[in-house]
Amino acid sequence: MTADATTPARPRRRAFVSREPRISPDQARRQGLITHLAFVLLGQEEAIRFLNTHNASLGARPLDLAIADPAGYSRVENAVQLLARPAAGGRQ
Repeated sequence: MTADATTPARPRRRAFVSREPRISPDQARRQGLITHLAFVLLGQEEAIRFLNTHNASLGARPLDLAIADPAGYSRVENAVQLLARPAAGGRQ
């Protein structure tokens, strides 16, 4: 008999299963759209900072607000566009 035949099989380990609910396809679409918009208009670092940090004007973390529903997406979209505008009197 070989060693493999006498060695008990190891129990299979379950893959990591997140307890967090998955986002819906609509939420995933809005997340992708707002992330892309922010990256294009603000640049990668500023977009990541803005989307993942609580925003007092919006009353929430922009990414959470944008994926929640279409109205939240619109509010965050407007905020990104306002941030991307050149400051008054600045370079254009």
